[in-house]
Amino acid sequence: MDSTSTSASTTPSRENSKLFSPVRLGAMNLEHRVIMSALTRLRCLGTVPNEIVIEYYTQRATKGGLLVSEGIHPSLMAGGFHGVPGMYAPDHVRAWKKVTDAVHAKGAFMACQLWHVGRFAISVSLGGRQPLSSSATNIGSINRNTPGAVEYPHETAKPMTLEDVKDTIDDYVHAAKNAIKAGFDCVEIASGNGYLLDQFLNSNTNLRTDAYGGSKENRARFTLEVLDGVIAAIGACRVSIRMSPWGTVWLPLDTDPIANFRYVLSEVEKRGVAYVCLTQPRADLLLEEKTKIESMYAAIKSGKVAATIEDLHLRHFEEVLEKTPVIVNRNYNGENCFEEVERGEVDAIVFGRYFISNPDLVEKLRLGKKLTKWNLKTVYGSKVDVGKERVGYTDYPFGEVE
Repeated sequence: MDSTSTSASTTPSRENSKLFSPVRLGAMNLEHRVIMSALTRLRCLGTVPNEIVIEYYTQRATKGGLLVSEGIHPSLMAGGFHGVPGMYAPDHVRAWKKVTDAVHAKGAFMACQLWHVGRFAISVSLGGRQPLSSSATNIGSINRNTPGAVEYPHETAKPMTLEDVKDTIDDYVHAAKNAIKAGFDCVEIASGNGYLLDQFLNSNTNLRTDAYGGSKENRARFTLEVLDGVIAAIGACRVSIRMSPWGTVWLPLDTDPIANFRYVLSEVEKRGVAYVCLTQPRADLLLEEKTKIESMYAAIKSGKVAATIEDLHLRHFEEVLEKTPVIVNRNYNGENCFEEVERGEVDAIVFGRYFISNPDLVEKLRLGKKLTKWNLKTVYGSKVDVGKERVGYTDYPFGEVE
């Protein structure tokens, strides 16, 4: 992350903004700093991407830009979601190679996000196996990532044995090697939003008493062992990690998020990875910004969280990432995406849903054009009729829409 920072507004004209200047992330020399987030779309039937998936990513690829893939399961036990792709079999490698070749043909880079959902999975998607997690906890919600979006209640997870831990690390390593074979430029390890690695990091969901539970150092052990295994396999310059220190998706806010994530991120800093992606406090997959902020305020005021209202920012964590590039996502739009990069607070901005509905998002941001709003009803393929998989996926128009 750049060391220079000023408090005054420094935003120049859009085209001359630092957002459209080069930045190096590991082995990738980007020509601009608008990055496409991992976005679950559930269009990969049979766990394999097809022609419309190639079209989808190619539409959004720009010269020198970075696309992060949708979350990809590193193993069957990672989730087994209907429509979510895998990276554990030879046909996965062959199919994704077609995607990365098409993206590279447009001069863009692509990262593979490896996504193990842990206790969010359900046994019907795992061949009858019990979902895995740090401890025997239950989300207490509904899983709809099934054929026809049939709803199943979440189940109490199986606490991972030491053998499960080792096997899962091996799964990540195998999938990371496959990702490089498939032509990806980088691997992003999903360690936020309440999924498996976050379930180990979080003090409310990790109730273990062994070497993987208890202290913040022990709770971070699994995440760091996954990171180290993947780094050893493909090199630190091709590895990144995503975290949500203030996250409340599928789990309660950690009891001491500042100490917890400053520690694990200080360890990540030592490893020289390509980048760290952090989620701003107000952002949430499930809640509106106002509701998310109110829920954090309530947790802090009740004494359940060791923080103050003034602590709800990312600077605590950016401070320990002195040399590691930091990219950030936060419900950005066409107006609020410039200042943080311009001031040198972050290295790039990550867009999610606006990339769904604006295949030409980078150009629209550069020229100040109106952004098209997404249709929530067609975000997930499980809610789209058979034969209409392109609807809300590859049929969003280029240019301004009235």
